[in-house]
Amino acid sequence: KKRKTQVGEENPSRRYANNRIKTTKYTVLSFLPKNLFEQFHRLANVYFVFIALLNFVPVVNTFLPELALAPVLFILSVTAIKDIWEDYRRHRSDMEINHMDCLVYSR
Repeated sequence: KKRKTQVGEENPSRRYANNRIKTTKYTVLSFLPKNLFEQFHRLANVYFVFIALLNFVPVVNTFLPELALAPVLFILSVTAIKDIWEDYRRHRSDMEINHMDCLVYSR
């Protein structure tokens, strides 16, 4: 027979939901795929990569193909570094908030 609990009586085996705040977008493993996915959703990035790759075709080649990739790789790298920094700052803020003291209401 199951025992009925009284109002206000706590069930010790009850699992509570985690109330931690997590605003970060990336993990160590998901950073590269997610970040590249986000960056190539910007039409300008796709366009410039296409133009840089077009320089590897001998008929269309206008100058050194490796030189054409440099600006695109620079922009993608700077954006990735900026995203890492922002996510790290979010992580620090989350940790600070999650370790704050709080008041718990108890009858």
